[in-house]
Amino acid sequence: MKELKDFKEEIHKCSKCALCQSVCPIYQVTGNDCTVSRGQFIMLKGLINKDLKMTKRLNRYLSVCLKCGKCSEFCPAGIDVVDIISTAKYEYFKTHITEKLFSIIQKVFIFGLIPNLYSIFIHSKKSKKFDKKVIYFGGCNAKYAGDSGIVKIMNKIGIEVITPNFSCCGIPFFTRGDLDNFYNYMNNYIRVLKKYDTKEILTTCASCEKTIKNYIKWCDNDEDKKFLAELEVKNVYDFLCEHSTKLKLKNHTKVTYHKPCSRNNSDAVKQILKSIDNLEYIEADGFDKCCGLNGIFKPKEYGIMSKIFNKKRSSIIDTGAKYVLTDCFGCETALRLYSFGKYKTANIVDFLSKNI
Repeated sequence: MKELKDFKEEIHKCSKCALCQSVCPIYQVTGNDCTVSRGQFIMLKGLINKDLKMTKRLNRYLSVCLKCGKCSEFCPAGIDVVDIISTAKYEYFKTHITEKLFSIIQKVFIFGLIPNLYSIFIHSKKSKKFDKKVIYFGGCNAKYAGDSGIVKIMNKIGIEVITPNFSCCGIPFFTRGDLDNFYNYMNNYIRVLKKYDTKEILTTCASCEKTIKNYIKWCDNDEDKKFLAELEVKNVYDFLCEHSTKLKLKNHTKVTYHKPCSRNNSDAVKQILKSIDNLEYIEADGFDKCCGLNGIFKPKEYGIMSKIFNKKRSSIIDTGAKYVLTDCFGCETALRLYSFGKYKTANIVDFLSKNI
């Protein structure tokens, strides 16, 4: 398991150029250098050199980070900030009982009992048999919404969908610094997939896609690392573009799109949306700006987070769209919670499967 000291050289690469300030949603609200990666790296360097201790205050600065990765995209040194900050939070997590208690509640109820109760009433849709097969990693969304949407669309283009009973991808625990549970979810993913010969994995969630693609970076077992390297993980939108899929809605509907921070490129998604008959796509101002999901779990920081939520909601409302579509379960949750009934929120695949 990686520790903060393993990132010493990467932290040292930070030249303090301040480009991260121009894209960090939190810094743009607070103007506090301790809330942006440049300032946080100064503190983490002090932590590694034992000039500082991992205090509650230092952890608060790391926690207020939305883990959106915008700073990494603009970093001339290509530093993966989210990996470093999540590992630093693990240093705090290991020694604080309240953090561990919240993580237990999160695992048992939010990503355990509640979705499992949902799955009792939402049954898996049996896929038709075809020569071409893919495995669907639905993550939490599959527990709450089922897998009928992906099965319907894939069967429409002659693809059989295998739907194993996966757990969460582990990203909520990773960003909180609970690396122990993150490794548990990663190992569960590997264990489940080893039962199948199919190597092509489809996702409908940007966060799940990025997380399972990054497993290979965190895997300590050479055999498992080799297995992960043989897998081909794709999002369903790239897959549909490759197969030149043509879809049509039953009724004309105006929609807009929110790009999750985990989605590096939204070209395939927008290509699909623009190609669908009876669907009018309106691009929102700042459609690729962070939704502020992590703020939902930080009531003490509501003053900061509300400014992010309000700006996102206003840009969606200004499009006049009936729906805001997205492809991340977390983003979907945040957008729905802060919609105040001004628009409807849906996962793209679920929306299409119900309306084509």
